[in-house]
Amino acid sequence: MWFLLFLGLSLGTGPAPAEDTDGAALAAARALVLAALPGQCEEAPDSGDNEAYVDRAMPVSWKPSWAESDDAEERAMLYQIFCFAGAYSTIYAYVLKPENDTLSLLSFAEPSFTVDRVEDDDTFTQLKGPPKVTGYVTVPTLFDPEFDAATLTLSSFGRWRGMADAWSKGTWQLRDGRFVLTSFEIDPIYELNLNDPTDALSEISFKLYP
Repeated sequence: MWFLLFLGLSLGTGPAPAEDTDGAALAAARALVLAALPGQCEEAPDSGDNEAYVDRAMPVSWKPSWAESDDAEERAMLYQIFCFAGAYSTIYAYVLKPENDTLSLLSFAEPSFTVDRVEDDDTFTQLKGPPKVTGYVTVPTLFDPEFDAATLTLSSFGRWRGMADAWSKGTWQLRDGRFVLTSFEIDPIYELNLNDPTDALSEISFKLYP
């Protein structure tokens, strides 16, 4: 199915326990990202004192949907690889390494859509109708993501500009070793272009999935 994400590229590194969080494992994950996404991620970011620029390794585990009640959980390492910091967003790629398996670059499904705006509306606050979903695509990076280990959920918030009056956000949950799209929402209204936007206008958003 289109919204099941899985593993686009892989790089053999040999078996490793889910607790393997050493520098070599992170370096291998970064090398995979750089090879797969040339020019999209910084080769050797200078983190300084900013923790947002540091690659991270996060152990994850899940009970397969087909497993019996007494079966052991599956385990893996999820690597968050820093790619780029823009004016108002930080961008990351993700790599998954199941226990006793290889590194794989993750992609994330999201809707493609069109926004039909009223002609001659220089404020970009008036729509002819709700946005229309035209299909689904996959993306290799997420904007300002957060990972909730308790629910195995990645969330992303993409500001369409620094003021964040227009935005898109999505969530993906790890299920059976795959990140599955669970929600996607956009706010295409640039209400801060108006001198005195109403609360109602500021609260408009559209769920594109589900």
